[in-house]
Amino acid sequence: MADAIHGNTELGSTKQDLIAARVQRELQFAAKLFPIVTDVSQFAVKGAKSIAFPKLGSFTAVDRASGTAGDATVIASTIDTLDLDKKPYVAWIVDPNDEIQSTLNFQLEAAGRAASAHGRRLDNDIITELETVGVATAVAGDITRDIVLDMREQYLENEGLMDMASFVVSVDQEKALLKVDEFTRNDVYGPNSVIRAGQIGTLYGIPVLRHSGLGASTYYLVGKDGICAGFQRQPAMGSQDANEYGVGAQRWAMDTLYGVQGKQLGEKGVLATESPLIIKDAN
Repeated sequence: MADAIHGNTELGSTKQDLIAARVQRELQFAAKLFPIVTDVSQFAVKGAKSIAFPKLGSFTAVDRASGTAGDATVIASTIDTLDLDKKPYVAWIVDPNDEIQSTLNFQLEAAGRAASAHGRRLDNDIITELETVGVATAVAGDITRDIVLDMREQYLENEGLMDMASFVVSVDQEKALLKVDEFTRNDVYGPNSVIRAGQIGTLYGIPVLRHSGLGASTYYLVGKDGICAGFQRQPAMGSQDANEYGVGAQRWAMDTLYGVQGKQLGEKGVLATESPLIIKDAN
C-alpha cells in the first residue's frame, strides 16, 4: 500500500486557521480604542448603508392644580446617524522564489501586519471623530490635576456615567500625568495597577490609556455613550493567482467595512456637531 502524504488539501485549512487566529490577535492588539466606544455592529445588517440612533428628550414634572386637568406633553425625538463608509484595504504579493528562501512564514507575518494596519486605521478614525465631536474644556495646556477635575466636572454635569468613562492621552501627556500625584500613587499602589493593553493606570477611578496615534498635547475624556463604531463586514482575507510573478504566486488582500460616529450630538446645550459626553483638550 502506498504511503499517504499530508499535502495542501489536508493542511490548507490548518494554515488558514493559523492565519485567521493571527489576524484576530493582531487586530485586537492594534485597535486599542474600540473597547472604549459603543459597539453597534449588531445593527449593521446586510443592505444597510447607515444606522440611525434615536435621541429622546425628557418629560418635565409639574404641579396639577386641584380639580383641573393636567396637560399632556410630548417627548422630543431626533436621531444620530452612523454612516457605514469606512472601507480600508490592504493588498500584497510575494514572489514565490523569495518566499521559499525566506526563513519566515511570510504569509502569516504579512497577514498579521495587514491586520495591524486595519487596527491602526480604526483607531485613527475613532480619534478623528473624538476631535470632531469633542467639547473643549476651558483651560489649555498640558494636562494637570485641575484640568482633569474640570473635565470630570464637565462630564458629570452632562450626566455622563463614570463607569463608562476613559481618559485617552498622547505620549507627551503621559509625562505630564506622571507629575500628578493622584495618578502616580494610583498607578503604583492602587487596586488597578495591572497594566492592560494601552492602559497605564487610573485617575480618580477612570482608566487612562496612552495612545501613540494622538498628536502632541492631546487628551480626551471619553464616555462610551458619546461615540459608537460598527462593523458591517469584519476584516476578511482572500487571494487569487498572480503567476506573472512566478508559479504559485498569490495576490492577497484584506479589507473591511465599518463606520464611526459621535452620539448624543447637540444635547445638554452643546453645539449640534458636539457630544456632551466627549470632553477634549482646549489646545
